Order: sequence, then C-alpha cells, then structure tokens
Amino acid sequence: MQLIMRFRTFPWHFILVFSLLFLMIGDEANPAKKMMISTENLKGHVRNIHFDRGPYHGYQKLEQAAQYIEKEFLKAGLEVREDRFEWEGKSYKNIVAEKRGMTSPRRVLILGAHYDTVPGSPGADDNASAVALLLEVARNIQAVPLESTVRLVAFSLEEYDFAGSAHYVDSLSKGGEEILGMISVEMVGFTGPRQDYPPYLNPKHYPNVGDFIAIIGNERSKGLLEKVCRSFKTNIPELPLEFLIVPGNGEEMDEVSLSDHSVFWDKGVPALMITDTGFLRNPNYHLSSDRIETLDFGFMQKVAIGVYHSVVELARLADTKPETRNTR
Repeated sequence: MQLIMRFRTFPWHFILVFSLLFLMIGDEANPAKKMMISTENLKGHVRNIHFDRGPYHGYQKLEQAAQYIEKEFLKAGLEVREDRFEWEGKSYKNIVAEKRGMTSPRRVLILGAHYDTVPGSPGADDNASAVALLLEVARNIQAVPLESTVRLVAFSLEEYDFAGSAHYVDSLSKGGEEILGMISVEMVGFTGPRQDYPPYLNPKHYPNVGDFIAIIGNERSKGLLEKVCRSFKTNIPELPLEFLIVPGNGEEMDEVSLSDHSVFWDKGVPALMITDTGFLRNPNYHLSSDRIETLDFGFMQKVAIGVYHSVVELARLADTKPETRNTR
C-alpha cells in the first residue's frame, strides 16, 4: 500500500519536462530534424539574382547580387565579412560567411560557389543554382552544433580565370588554419535527356541520360570524396550519383577543372566539384537562354540535401584529419 501511494503521488510533471528536454536535445543532435530545404526557397534565391552578373556591362548587377548574398548570410545568423580584391582597375569581393566550430574552430571546411556570369547570360544554372544551394545550406546549418568551422564563400569572377578564388586561396597561408577540404558547387540545377562525356571517359561506363549529380576529385581528395559520396548515398539515396577521381590536378582534362576547386588543387588543398556536368548536358551553357524556366528544382533540392548532410557530417567528425596541412 505504501509503494502504491508513492507511485500515485509521483510528480509526473517532472517526467514530462524531462522528456521534452530529452527530445529537444535529441533534435539538436540530429541535423535531419533541423533541415528544411524547399524548392520555393531555392527558386526565390535564383529569381533574386537572375540577371547578367558580369564585370563589364553587368558590374552594378554583380554588386547587387553580392549585396543580396551578404544579406541572406546575415539573415541566417552567420558571421559575415567581405574579402575584397582588385581586378582590371575595379574592386570586387568574395562574400565569406562562417559557422564557428565549438571544439576545433581552427579546423575549417570550405563550401563555395561563384556568383558571377559571362556577359549576356542571366546565369540560372551557371551559377545561380549553386548560390541558391549555398544560401539554403547557410540558413539550415546555423542551428546545428559543429566541432569544426564551416566557411561558406560566394566567389566573384570565377568566369574570369578564377580571380576571386585565386585571391582568396592565397590568404589561407596567413591564417594558420587546418583546411579539412573545399567543396565547390558548380551548376546543380539542370537535368536533360542527353548526357555527353569528354573524350577521355568511355560513355559505356556512364549513364546516357542527364539526371545524375557528379562529384569530381583528384587523387589528393580521394578521402574527402569517399566521405561525401557516402553521405549522399545514405541521406538522399534516390538521387543518382556518379563520381570521378582524376590523376594529379586534372592536367589536360579541362572539363574537370573548370571551377574554383581547381585553384585549391593547385595549392595542395583537398577539393571537390559537385556539378550537373555543365555544357556536357546543358545546351544553355553561357547563353542568354540559361534561364530559371529551364531548371529542375526538385533535382536541385535533392543535391542541396546531399550537400547539407555532407557538410554537417564532415564538420562533426572530431577525429577527421586533413589529407594535407595546406597552410603554405
């Protein structure tokens, strides 16, 4: 009788509070519970920078795009700064946002996408699609506790000999940081019935329909590529995925080097390119027809989910070691 009375009068409200606290902690530890990447948000970001963003006739629009990206990074609650550089007598800027690691803030994973275009193109796939992904990852990552720092960089003038990323990568030698790796997001919004390949790849070994995402790394980036591919296959298994590891820095393999990751390869930093394969699939590449109406936002959403989970998992691996110390 004594035991029954104690049982009946136990303060159940304490159990309720404890249970809710436990669930909140569980949600905080699970990035999937916090992640909300929608096609509408992706469309909104593309629409807001859907214009000629080149350094010549589109200079003012390029600045407008930079301001929009900076505003969205700030809205996401990240630390933001401008990384300015000079090119042909004018000032340009990379926009750098950061989610600081809690236990190893000097160990940094970089996620980047360029925001400029070639003249006359609104650059929906190239590269507003990747900028939209970058901003959605930024918006979702803020609430997730991470061991290492994640740095999100919107690069300027990728289309002009990688001027922005070349300037940025030179600054890494001054920071005394350990770079865990770099992921360049380059055209991630187009699917189509046809898929071409460069002459050094045998098309018999790859799909003939352009509905997959490709992840490209060099030999130094093999470990990083394996982790990202594993994350994609685990978290978004319905997205077709192909990957390629190229020798050296992809010398004489132009198609695999046409994004900001190649600048990091040249500096010895493990780096990947995530892409819909660009002109090997998209007939609108570098044309005025590269418009928002041509994009597959369902596909883009899946890629964004894969990138988000990859970044979170890489930044949460407390025992992750960079394949090389690249602070030179």
